[in-house]
Amino acid sequence: MKQSKFWRNLITGVIVTITVGYLFTVWTTSKEINSSTPSFAGNGGICLGCHNRTTPGVVKQYGAGKHAASKVSCIDCHRGDPGGKLTVNHYDNNIVLRPTPQNCSRCHPTQTAQFDHSRHGAPAWYAQTGAAAFTDEQLKRYGLSATGKYNDLYHMEGPNITKMACEVCHSIGKPNADGTFGDCAKCHAGHTFSKEQVRKPEICGSCHLGPDHPMKEIYDESIHGTIYANKGSTWDWNAPVGTLSSKNFDAPTCAICHMSSFGAAQGTHDVGQRLSWKLTPAQAEKRVDWESHRVNMQTVCLECHAQSTIKTMYDNADKVVLQGNENISTAQTIIKKLKDDGLIPATPFSSSIDFKGFEIWHHEGRRSRFGAFMNGPDYVQWHGIYEQLIDLTELKERDAELRGKGITSATSVQDTSKSTKVEGR
Repeated sequence: MKQSKFWRNLITGVIVTITVGYLFTVWTTSKEINSSTPSFAGNGGICLGCHNRTTPGVVKQYGAGKHAASKVSCIDCHRGDPGGKLTVNHYDNNIVLRPTPQNCSRCHPTQTAQFDHSRHGAPAWYAQTGAAAFTDEQLKRYGLSATGKYNDLYHMEGPNITKMACEVCHSIGKPNADGTFGDCAKCHAGHTFSKEQVRKPEICGSCHLGPDHPMKEIYDESIHGTIYANKGSTWDWNAPVGTLSSKNFDAPTCAICHMSSFGAAQGTHDVGQRLSWKLTPAQAEKRVDWESHRVNMQTVCLECHAQSTIKTMYDNADKVVLQGNENISTAQTIIKKLKDDGLIPATPFSSSIDFKGFEIWHHEGRRSRFGAFMNGPDYVQWHGIYEQLIDLTELKERDAELRGKGITSATSVQDTSKSTKVEGR
């Protein structure tokens, strides 16, 4: 009996040991990517041999993406020109660690050329630094003013802040050592190069959000965003380029309105080609060729809406922009006279009045404009024009106080710490 029990326990122990060993082997090998699978065909395995161990997440993304399936190898994107300013020697290979539009242009010349002339290119960086960061040739090439001053707030905060703040998003147009401007990977993030990722609004919302440009929040509030939230999971996000229309998308996303081929609208990587206004400056102004740009955008709208409906929306939105411009102009006139008369310091952002004047256009003005064109009534009203009216009243009060005129208590309003101030959504 004891001998029988011994053998039974021994056999059980052997089986458990073998099972545990097998499961451990499966678990450890499953954490690596098999570089011999068809999805990696054409890459030669040179890079993957090491990176399968050192950066397995990158290898996994690449293996699941279109580049791997199309036999685009790592070196095809990361190849560096011998002697190039960005070229480094990596195990006897000339590579660029972070590809620039020059690398992407080898396969995507049309898209990179369009991007190069867009507001996502050099102008995005210029908005921070002004002309100082550009050569005369670059300023001429991109149509940028040689007298453009750096952003005062960017300069005041300094690099310890801006590198983790403004530059994170504005680096989409950063200058590169090879002479190009921009970073395609700001939108085409990771190594999957997924059409679904760039067609969904979340990737745009990584930058276009917050108190000064809350496009993502406005989209979420709009009827378009509501439809996306309810039905977006059923849409064909990986449909071939040129096949998108109202038949497979019930509402537009950021990319569909501004970039994608959609119905009769031609696709573009120039995000300004469908915009009729420059809505970000203190005083919004019509773009060069704004009429043709408006037609470009309305071609997208016509997939779902009647021409009369589109015209009414644009006419009403134009009026919001003009009213906001008037409010901003009034505020700027008050502040300029206070500075000219020596009642507040001339240096930018040296007075609380400067910050109020900044928010009237940079925050409230933009919010009302974007809300008008993106169907966000809350941002036109409470986060936009209403906030401007409060700040204008406070500016007039401060102007009267500084000039010794006084003002009756009956006209006083909330303090600048008012709870209605938007900090994002």
